Amino acid sequence: MGSGVQGGPSVDGFEPLLDSREASRYLRIHYKTLEAKARFGLVPAMKEGKSWLFRLSLLDEYIDRQLKSNITNHAALTPNRKDQEP
Repeated sequence: MGSGVQGGPSVDGFEPLLDSREASRYLRIHYKTLEAKARFGLVPAMKEGKSWLFRLSLLDEYIDRQLKSNITNHAALTPNRKDQEP
């Protein structure tokens, strides 16, 4: 069961670029949301004419950063059990 997204290095060593719709399927978000995140520099992307292009490997790094950030934020917001009163 594939996502329909091709990634990784091609035969010539160049990693194919994904358009907004392909990248959004990979991230499981709406393509307009992804384009907005790209426009604000929140997701690594480049704009060629009217099209946003994404590298799968950079999207993976973005996901890793988001996961680490969420873990860190959760840890900072979770009270230490020793600090709680009975």
